[in-house]
Amino acid sequence: MATKPIFDDVPAWPDKAAPAPAHIGHNKPPLEELIPVEFRAELLRERPDFLTKLNDLIAAADRAKAEDDATLGKCGDLVKAYRACASHIDATHKAVKEPHLVAGRLVDAEKNALAGRLTEAKAKVEAIGNAFVAKREAEQRAERERIAAEQRAAAERAAQAERDRVAAEQEAARAAAEATTQAERDAAAERAAQAAREAEEAMAAASLAPATAARAEPVRSDAGATVSGKQDWACEVEDYAAAFRAVKSDPKVKEAIDAAVKRLVRAGQRELKGVRVWPVAKANFR
Repeated sequence: MATKPIFDDVPAWPDKAAPAPAHIGHNKPPLEELIPVEFRAELLRERPDFLTKLNDLIAAADRAKAEDDATLGKCGDLVKAYRACASHIDATHKAVKEPHLVAGRLVDAEKNALAGRLTEAKAKVEAIGNAFVAKREAEQRAERERIAAEQRAAAERAAQAERDRVAAEQEAARAAAEATTQAERDAAAERAAQAAREAEEAMAAASLAPATAARAEPVRSDAGATVSGKQDWACEVEDYAAAFRAVKSDPKVKEAIDAAVKRLVRAGQRELKGVRVWPVAKANFR
């Protein structure tokens, strides 16, 4: 049974169909058997004794020595023969691999055409979702800030009312002590009682201040997708010298520095700050 459509104008994700007919060439041997046979046949097509000579040349490496100009020359002959063998192997590799490369490129082209359209559509929908989540988060942040401001204001009103109550009690006590009539003492007591009532009301209002707005829960669709907001981080280098000082201990940075130094030395640069460059004597086989 097909799944429920995502939107009314979007068809449901298709169910798996019955097994498709076998593709062209399905009756060929598996590649792990076919490729070695093809490679060996091409390798020996014009040089049937190539592997024998190759084994002899490789064995000769164990007997090689360079004690004088004559034996150094023989080492040169061996290296030249190894290069000829490597060239033949490379040519065979190219000839055997080319049809598979072409097939692979054709398969990649089909895959990339579909994947490219999917990637573009996915990015478009993700941008829509990102915009909504950013807007929702901004609204929720504004609401949280508004509530926090209300809570701070209510707490300040309660604190001020408590200060007024204490001041009124102190004033009532002074008025009672200085009063010359009962009416004056009663008025001072009433002012203290009124201040106490106002303090109680302000503290009750502060306790009723709105609670902090809750963050949105993940959205779960009927088709089984789950979408939630998250905080990501973007970055842009503004000062490469300062950024290098911050990341210079990263192994990948060290690898990049080593590679850059080698390129410069190969290009002929011999003095680099912080780098030791020295000559090494090597045989040049041609």
